[in-house]
Amino acid sequence: MRILLVEDHEVVRIGLRQLIDSHPDLTVCGEATSVAAARAAIDLLRPDVVLLDITLGEESGLDLLRGLEGLAYFPRVLVLSMFDEALYADDALALGARGYTMKDVPPDDLIRAIRTVASGAVHLSDRLTQRVMRRVAAGREQGPAAHEALTPREQEVIVLLGEGRTTREIAAHLGTAVKTVDSHKRNICEKLGLDSAAELLRYAVVNAQKRSRE
Repeated sequence: MRILLVEDHEVVRIGLRQLIDSHPDLTVCGEATSVAAARAAIDLLRPDVVLLDITLGEESGLDLLRGLEGLAYFPRVLVLSMFDEALYADDALALGARGYTMKDVPPDDLIRAIRTVASGAVHLSDRLTQRVMRRVAAGREQGPAAHEALTPREQEVIVLLGEGRTTREIAAHLGTAVKTVDSHKRNICEKLGLDSAAELLRYAVVNAQKRSRE
């Protein structure tokens, strides 16, 4: 699995490269320190995973996420940040990131997150997962049949989101327009009482985890 590092601190890049390259199934294929350089590297190298810092000098890694839909190749992105996930995780997930993790996580946890995202799944921390489970539980108390009120197509969209597919990938799979998928997502959020695309993604991932255990 080929990893592109998008990080503006050289010392951090050196440490990440040493950690990633110490695993035989992973390799760092390139590095970038700015949004423009990252876009060029993604187009040229087509990495399996982009490991993205939120802060890139005076730029934001979120700006890279906002522009990914316009690239010919849409990579899987794992955000690695010094900022608490409560600040930026929702925005990153809503913009298409497949996961968010902190820089102070143990090395084995970071490697596990990279492999999860590379496999096409979504990486959520235990805290994020617990937060959405509490939200879902609260929603069930208010309306037990909320999920059952979804149409078959809306339930299919949730399944595909739980598999880690982007809006564009879901539209291609269903043979419909991106705007139609966006409409389904808005309807699902309204029916389930979810406040954002990030909350919907977490809901879908938690439901996928539940199905895999059943």
